Amino acid sequence: MTNTSAPSAWYPDPTGRHQYRFWDGTSWTEHVADNGTQATDPLHAAPLTRRGARLQQESREAPAAQTRPSFAQRRAAAKAEREREREEAQALLRQQEAAHERERLVEEARQQAAKEAATMRAREQAEERERQRLAAIAHAQAEKEAAERKIREIQQREAQVLGYTPFYLPEYNGYAGTEVAGEFARIDSIHAVLRHKPKVDEEIANDALLAALVPEPSNPYDRNAVKVVISGQHVGYLEKEVAAVVQPTMRRIVEAGYLPTTGARIWAVARRDREDGRKLRHYANVRLALTYATMMVPLNDPPFEDYSIIPWGSALQVTGEEQHQETLSDYVTNDGIALVLGTLTIIQRGTAKAPKELIEVLIDGERIGQLTPGSSQHFIPTV
Repeated sequence: MTNTSAPSAWYPDPTGRHQYRFWDGTSWTEHVADNGTQATDPLHAAPLTRRGARLQQESREAPAAQTRPSFAQRRAAAKAEREREREEAQALLRQQEAAHERERLVEEARQQAAKEAATMRAREQAEERERQRLAAIAHAQAEKEAAERKIREIQQREAQVLGYTPFYLPEYNGYAGTEVAGEFARIDSIHAVLRHKPKVDEEIANDALLAALVPEPSNPYDRNAVKVVISGQHVGYLEKEVAAVVQPTMRRIVEAGYLPTTGARIWAVARRDREDGRKLRHYANVRLALTYATMMVPLNDPPFEDYSIIPWGSALQVTGEEQHQETLSDYVTNDGIALVLGTLTIIQRGTAKAPKELIEVLIDGERIGQLTPGSSQHFIPTV
């Protein structure tokens, strides 16, 4: 029968392998002590001798019957237990510290890796932004150079236009009633055209001038700009609203190899400044003879054989056109008015005894009527 009344303490090792073994109050443990030094030895770690087995059985049945340890033994056992507990606590503390150290090192490694990854991403992003910036600069520079090259080419073509054969616009010798803008900024050029600089209150006018109209799509302020050049001097521009309408026609003429030309009038004067009478201010006005945009270029081509253009003058009535409406309908426009080149030829009419010469009017080789006898007699010598 087992006696469980013995308190927990160090007792002589019932296996005989050590001096003492710890009794926890109910059973023997693996903790042993020899000469004050603690260790562990499982109770059944090694086969027991017959004597050890007997002693073990006796220790289970009557541990209280064994000799009660002395005070020194109990003190040594308590000390050994405290030492064991201290070592276990220290071992546990070292394990915890080691675990904390491992966790700290792992966290430091993770943070370092994250930092290096962030630094790498930031470097890559910075490099990508720099590449994009340089690419944008290169693209902008290329676009700028292309634009400048295009402007230079356009300006060269614009300069060459002044050497083209003049194309006199209809009514070029008519009334100059179209205002030119920007004369105030080109007073010196206007004086160069007039070959004279007005004196105080002197007015100068010249109505017998020819102005070249040069399309200037390279103009940074107005792509529809049309430059006005007189005697090689830039004296202004067509007003913006007018230029927007006529520039396409001017460009067609230039692209055909001709220089749009029309009549011009310049008026210039010098006045004393109202605030400072010692200063002299110069004023000028430039006007052009321009017809409707739809009347500037003929709808048809000139004859293939040699021809001459009769100067623009007053209108003449063509007779008999009512008989040629089908031919004339090919030249009708939505605007209701257009310019067509007609050919004047001499035809014989009347009788054999009384022949009469008249001027026949043809358009693209097709008869559309004739001039009256009076007008015919006037133009026959010219034809």
